[in-house]
This record gives sequence, structure tokens and C-alpha cells, in this order.
Amino acid sequence: MTQFRSPWRFVLLLAAATAFAMPVTSLPVQASVYDANIVSALKLKGSQRAQAQRIISQSRSQRSRVFKRYGINPNARPDISKLQRASSELLAIGARERAALSRVLNPTQLRAYDTLMSQVRARVIRAAS
Repeated sequence: MTQFRSPWRFVLLLAAATAFAMPVTSLPVQASVYDANIVSALKLKGSQRAQAQRIISQSRSQRSRVFKRYGINPNARPDISKLQRASSELLAIGARERAALSRVLNPTQLRAYDTLMSQVRARVIRAAS
């Protein structure tokens, strides 16, 4: 049983780091299991919205490059073995995104961001099962 706990714990951490922020203007027709509409969900306005969009856009671009490098299709069922191989890079991107957003968001918004990331983790786990 311990053998199965470790990969799932890993997936929980990894999914938090792999959440893509969806464009604010509209949702894509087929959203990825990794997508989270962070800016809209947090109801950001003005300069806070622009700063968050910039941070999220940079993270999304970095994640896309990592996904491509490891052959991860964000629109397919999550491939745990590929995500594990990419894990250190994806976790670093997620940590940088959260750190940057923590300088833009207030504590309530940061907690809401963390909740969104938890929801993404749950979706990835369901999709991988």
C-alpha cells in the first residue's frame, strides 16, 4: 500500500505546480485538466489584474515548454511517469508563480489561489485514475 501512496502524494504536489491559468477573456472550447481561470476566479481588478496576468502568462509559457520537452499532452489523460520525469522543473515553476503572486495578492486572495490549486490537484488525480 505504501508503494501507491508515494506516487499519489507526488501527483498531488505536482498537480499544484502544473496548473495552467486560462486566458481571462474567454475559456477554450476544450480546457485541460491542468487549467484554472485564476485571474477571473479571484476577481482581480486594475494593476493587480495586470500584474497577476503577467506572472501567470510567464508560468504558462514555461510549463508549456516543459510539457513539450517531456512529451506531456495537457489535453490527454495525465501520464504519471512523464509528470514524474518533469517534476523538478514543474515544481520550481509552480513555486516561483506562487511566490510572485504572493507579492501581488492579499492574504484572502492568496488563500483562494491555494484553493484553486487544490481543485486542480483533485482533477488531475481523478483524470489519472
